Amino acid sequence: MLFTRLKSSPAVLSIIAIQIVVYVAQLVSPDIAERLALPGSAEGLGERPWSPLTVIFVHDLLVHVVLMVVMLAAFGPLLEKSARAVDVVAVYLLAGVAGSLGVVAATAAVPTWAEDGTIVGSSAAVFGVTAAVLAMRPSSRIFGGTTTQWLAILVAINIVFLFSLPLGSVGHLVGIAVGWVYGRWLRSRPGPAGGPVPA
Repeated sequence: MLFTRLKSSPAVLSIIAIQIVVYVAQLVSPDIAERLALPGSAEGLGERPWSPLTVIFVHDLLVHVVLMVVMLAAFGPLLEKSARAVDVVAVYLLAGVAGSLGVVAATAAVPTWAEDGTIVGSSAAVFGVTAAVLAMRPSSRIFGGTTTQWLAILVAINIVFLFSLPLGSVGHLVGIAVGWVYGRWLRSRPGPAGGPVPA
């Protein structure tokens, strides 16, 4: 079912392909992850100013890559079908970068949250895509539940983990917010790629 949807979703397929290629490259050369990852503190951003963008293609665990690929395969095609391929790419990048900057801002505002190492993962970007789908198609069903229910679960989980994994949760919540706003804009945008979308 997921692979059938992906066949007509070139933007989603491209993002997934980049994630997989980068992960394989990390296995070959671990230094790649260090150069592309987001610093664990605001001070480190000056050394890697590109990292708020590149971090959304980097993962440290295979299970994390698989989870992100599955989520993109599940929700991304719904967005690409409702809008355009460029919108999928745009919301992925905007939500991901905004999530990264939210993390940087959080470490500056709450120094005790800063981490010694680096931060990796595309969760903020993927959650942004999910939120955009919710905003456009609130009643669509996936994995036995509506997109509204799945996003509510994502938000609830991140609020809970805000106390134990604050940086990740901040990034995720910012990504969700950006995706939601983008999705609402897509729904109201005039033209064949915008406007009300059947749930």
